Amino acid sequence: MIKLKIGIQHGSCVDFNGKGLLILGAPRSGKSSLAIACMSIGATLVGDDYINLNVCDNSIIATSPPNIMGKIEISKVGILNCDYTKNTNIDLVINLSEVEKIRFPKRRFINLDSCNVPLIYGGNIPNLHSVAMQFFKKGFAAE
Repeated sequence: MIKLKIGIQHGSCVDFNGKGLLILGAPRSGKSSLAIACMSIGATLVGDDYINLNVCDNSIIATSPPNIMGKIEISKVGILNCDYTKNTNIDLVINLSEVEKIRFPKRRFINLDSCNVPLIYGGNIPNLHSVAMQFFKKGFAAE
């Protein structure tokens, strides 16, 4: 299980019109691929590979280290320049290292300094970029 910490976190982050998606997972689990898939449907990169996390006003804020701002590394392709935004509030976390085993799982949350954010186990789930987009449009259905 990956835990969030203040400071540098290994992961990628994109912004969907002011709503932030933090993508976590083991090396080569597909974090950058999911980020660029999100960018293909309108998200903007915050950062790739390393994300700086802080808490402000009961929200988790993600920023990119300056030396990698506006760059995304795609395995077997290289480093691409891209549009970016300097920061976003994290509203959803997807962990690509965890595989969901239950068809309709109970809501999971991940927290940092008492800020709770919805968590999806994303390993082996196709079209996660579309899942994230729909989540940001309408959220989860009531249980």
